[in-house]
Amino acid sequence: MQGYPKHLNTKEDYLFVKENFPKEMWKKDWQALLDSRQNWFFVKDLPYKLSGIEDETHKIVENTDMDGGENITYSQYELRDDENATIFRLGFTVAEVEAALSE
Repeated sequence: MQGYPKHLNTKEDYLFVKENFPKEMWKKDWQALLDSRQNWFFVKDLPYKLSGIEDETHKIVENTDMDGGENITYSQYELRDDENATIFRLGFTVAEVEAALSE
């Protein structure tokens, strides 16, 4: 392989660049694994907005009718690890990636 690869598709690719290139080159790709590991997931419909939780890991989403009607509903969403995120699909753990970034 010549030069830094355009696409890292496997765990072995990530480990290869970590071992063979300066940290300044691979750090952004490893950090992207951490940054994209979480997603917002639907938890439940809410009877009214104030019955939900809003903080760093919870949000309330306001839903309106598709035809622009006045029927408004609310849904609770929670930020959590997405098992389909690249970090997990490749077989990394959060601790592995954090350790590599702190080296």
